[in-house]
Amino acid sequence: GIAIIDLAARFVAAETTYFTPRRDGAVEYHDGNCATDEWLRFRLSDDWKLSSQVEAWESIAAARRREREANPPLDARAVLYGKPLLEFIARECLRAFAGAPAPPDDVEPWNHPDAPRVREIHALWLTTPRDDLRGRAPRDLLLERRDCIGWDLQHRQEQWSALGECPRGLDRDSAAFRFAGFGTHEIVTYYDLVRELVWSCRAAVAALPAAAQLTPGDFLTTEVPRLERLREERLDAPDPEFHGRTPRSIIDNERARVSETVSGEEAIIDPDCPLCAMAAELPGPMFWGLDGCNMDDEFAFSFHRTREEWDEEQREHAEFDRRWNEREAERKRLGLKYADEQPAASDAVWQRSFAAPETAETSCLMRLFGIGTNLAELIVDLKGPHEERELIDRLHRDFGNLREVAQSPDSERIDALLEPVLARFCETLDAAAAARPELEQKAADLERRVRRFADPPDEADDFEDWDDVPF
Repeated sequence: GIAIIDLAARFVAAETTYFTPRRDGAVEYHDGNCATDEWLRFRLSDDWKLSSQVEAWESIAAARRREREANPPLDARAVLYGKPLLEFIARECLRAFAGAPAPPDDVEPWNHPDAPRVREIHALWLTTPRDDLRGRAPRDLLLERRDCIGWDLQHRQEQWSALGECPRGLDRDSAAFRFAGFGTHEIVTYYDLVRELVWSCRAAVAALPAAAQLTPGDFLTTEVPRLERLREERLDAPDPEFHGRTPRSIIDNERARVSETVSGEEAIIDPDCPLCAMAAELPGPMFWGLDGCNMDDEFAFSFHRTREEWDEEQREHAEFDRRWNEREAERKRLGLKYADEQPAASDAVWQRSFAAPETAETSCLMRLFGIGTNLAELIVDLKGPHEERELIDRLHRDFGNLREVAQSPDSERIDALLEPVLARFCETLDAAAAARPELEQKAADLERRVRRFADPPDEADDFEDWDDVPF
């Protein structure tokens, strides 16, 4: 067979018995010496043309090269971040707010009386076609390659997890980086940046003297340089919401297809949660990302490419709400309650967690997970109605000791320390039952699981534990 790849034309022609050209799939990773058992996924962007016929490949590739040369890549960021954006904001804010009374300073942006007009200016920028964008609107460019970049990052995260090292990113001087599309991370950070620039410009208009007769040109002469400085400050300012990252670093990493990661400690949501502590100890990176959940719920700020897609989603939401409200009304009419509103069964020990009975075939990690699941519920109970902080800390420490010893690669260390660790854990559970008699059943059941951790039964013989399983 034969396969021809023309990079300049973004064209692949292949006629072979080994494979069929396709836009997505997987290849065996080659480590430099040989192919390995690790398969890495890929997905080509829509501007690649694939063909299974090779006879006319030269004429097809030549035509595609000419077409691409006639339409060179567009540096959209020069418009979306540059003077065109800043001049638009300054002009629209002056038109909307000149002569308006100064807004109150102690009102949150979402409750601010000027919020609808600020949102309107932001949406107008995103949805207005522009000549310097070849007749397209900014949001068209923002969304054009979002899916492709998202898949690239997903596949590189899988590669990082499988191979244990970060895949090399794109060269910052390459055309692929310089003319890269926009991914979700950049769209979200761009939304925040533009919104802040509009609010800042609105404040600048409010600060103008009431008697001042400024022309738009006069205002732009001073306001655009100020907005430029603010833009650079914001792009390079570490953001605590982003774990101290700067928006510029997040944008550059996404353009280079380098995934954002956090440490296990940074990923912990509740330091008292035993399952969070277990997750923090797992090998490999923990990936971090933005999803746009704080963006306004309007078409201009959505990830939908067309108004029709947006309208269809709104209809689906409205239909869901209608059916939900109908069910709620019927439930109340019949006097029915949700499961969590029902009184717990008299013989049910655990109400908010479930751990399957362990056997000798259950891995050490899964047995630890089962104990951590029930322990999480017990710790929540110990936080109310008054917090038993000393007991919570002791349980957290005991479970950490159990994880460390049970997963040790040193069998002699396990033999020497496992029984004392289990005994200390059970002592703390006894103390919890003594301090909070209403939790005695839970403490006793968890103690039973802890005591037999080192010697689980050959089979799941306590089938009565399955009575409360909701399936």
